[in-house]
Formats: sequence, structure tokens, C-alpha cells
Amino acid sequence: MIPGISPATEERLYRLFSAPVTDLTPDAFADRSFTLLDASAGETAHLGIGWVGGSTLTVVVTDPDRPVGQLRVQAGGRDNLLFIDNAGWGGSISGDIRLPGHDNLVFINRLADGYIGIPDLLLRSDRQIFFWGIGSTAVSMSVEIEGEEATIAVGDDALVSNGVWLRNYDMHALHDLVTGVQINRRPHDMVIERHVWLGQDALLLGAERVGTGSVIGARSLVKSTVPPHVAVAGTPARVIREDVSWGRHPYGMTADERVAIGLPPEPMD
Repeated sequence: MIPGISPATEERLYRLFSAPVTDLTPDAFADRSFTLLDASAGETAHLGIGWVGGSTLTVVVTDPDRPVGQLRVQAGGRDNLLFIDNAGWGGSISGDIRLPGHDNLVFINRLADGYIGIPDLLLRSDRQIFFWGIGSTAVSMSVEIEGEEATIAVGDDALVSNGVWLRNYDMHALHDLVTGVQINRRPHDMVIERHVWLGQDALLLGAERVGTGSVIGARSLVKSTVPPHVAVAGTPARVIREDVSWGRHPYGMTADERVAIGLPPEPMD
């Protein structure tokens, strides 16, 4: 499918291609052209992608002449790949990406006219995936992934507000001193399904899944699964409203937004 991606990583990527997460299918890129660039050799500077040290980094884009914004990438390990589907973009992405491990994949889909701000994206281990869905935008977010073959995925048409944190683990182990058993959860995959709104300063620390169309309130702490079509808030976050969703326009959802979460294009009388 995408040049430079190992068969094992490609298989894991395909598992994300499901209706609750993205419109992408395994054959979505069958008619696309790809350009492979070596960031460490300066081949990506005209795109706004800078290499700041470490091992080599392969960058794959669908438009070799379309700048993507301003990215700084440090790749300490080998066989790391940054894919950006930038054909037809009208927006931009900015931030810092750190890849100290090996065989990691950062996969950024079509942005349209929006903006992605990721001041800090850190894939700490080997064979990890960070997936960014079609048309999703972020004011400012930080992401940290721990654990070999771990994934954090943000589905299509997500809206990430300022100061949001996504982290798939607790940073450090917590042990029961009587039994010696670790009592906090080990690193695991995190999936944010399509059309989710993450409010300002929300912390998703070990949340396994956030369901389609849901809203995470400002400064909420999420450490468990969130069902589809609910609003949650608090520390820890709890459901405060069911059977709801949201629209980017302050006065209602668009027809496309309604269809994306399985509703009729127009509200019923």
C-alpha cells in the first residue's frame, strides 16, 4: 500500500480502517502517487519538515511540491517513517516529533483547510503507530506512546482543543507494598473514534476508546472507555448527557456531520 511500511505494520494499520474510525479502506491509496524523501539528507526542507538529528528518516508524501507547515523530527532509531497525505491540502501542521525507537509509523491523513498543532509527539518504543484521521484538526495537543507495537489513533473529523494530552500509560508503575503486585494498568492501545470533540485541557491518560461523536468536557480526566454519543466531564470523567453529539458550527451540525455519525442529513420534525 504505502511505500516503506513493513508488512506487519501495514497489517496493524488495516485494523484501524473501520467505519467507527475512518472512511479509509485498504484500497484507498491504490490510485495515489507517492514520493519518498530522505529527511536526514535535507530532501524535505522545502515541505517545512526539518530533521534535527539521529538516524535516517523516510518521509512519504502524495504531493512533493505542497508544503505541509513546520515540523521538526528527531529520529533516533532505524526504519522510522512519516507519511503525510498532503495532496490537495489547504491547511498546515506544526510541531515536534521524536522517534527514539525503531520501525515506527506516523500516519497523517488529508487535512483539507484545517490546522494540526502537536507541540510534542513522542513514540517512545519500537513498532508503534500514530494515526491521524481525515479532516481532523487540533489547536494544540501533546501525545506520548509507550509500549512495543502500541497505537494511538485519532479518527476522522475530530476536533482537539488547546492543551489536550493523549497518553496510553501512567508514566510510572504503581505497586501494592503488601503483595508487590503492580496495580496500575500497563501501556495499551488508544482509539479515538470519528467526530469526537476533546475539550480544552482534557487529559486522556490510559483511555482505551472514545466512542463516535462523543464530547470530552474541558479539563476532564479520562482513564476508561467512553461510549458513543455521550458527553463526559469531571475528574474522573463521568457521563453527564446521553444521546448527544456536536457540530463545528456554533449553531448546529451540518448534514455531512450528521451522516458521518449515522444520522439522517436533516433533523426529524
